[in-house]
Amino acid sequence: MDFLLSGVAACGACLFTNPLEVVKTRMQLQGELRAPGTYTRHYRNVFHAFYTIGRVDGLAALQRGLSPALFYQFGFNGIRLGTYGMAESEGYIHNRDGRISPLRATLAGALAGAASAIVKTHLQAQSASEIAVGHQYRHEVS
Repeated sequence: MDFLLSGVAACGACLFTNPLEVVKTRMQLQGELRAPGTYTRHYRNVFHAFYTIGRVDGLAALQRGLSPALFYQFGFNGIRLGTYGMAESEGYIHNRDGRISPLRATLAGALAGAASAIVKTHLQAQSASEIAVGHQYRHEVS
């Protein structure tokens, strides 16, 4: 249950932060392929970017890329927070007196983050056989 609730919570947060990611990405890319001073700046600042994207592309454009972001957040944070939650509920991060051990909590967090990063890296490394590097695991995203 920790995995599911952690993933859902991360997806909820993603609904609010995704528009910021869209604005950040568009501001970073404006004029990227042109020499400085030779392109039109469409966005003067963050607030102007929100306004311009909403006016020109529509409000739905502020949620572009939401589906992959939700999949990423659900998987990555579901594994990370769910694994840590399991370690906590099983008592692995507590001392004998019942208090949380900073060392054990840090180790549990590091191991949970490593497990999540391994899964993410395996999924990111999949490629077509023409450009594959090393052994290709065929993980199915469901």
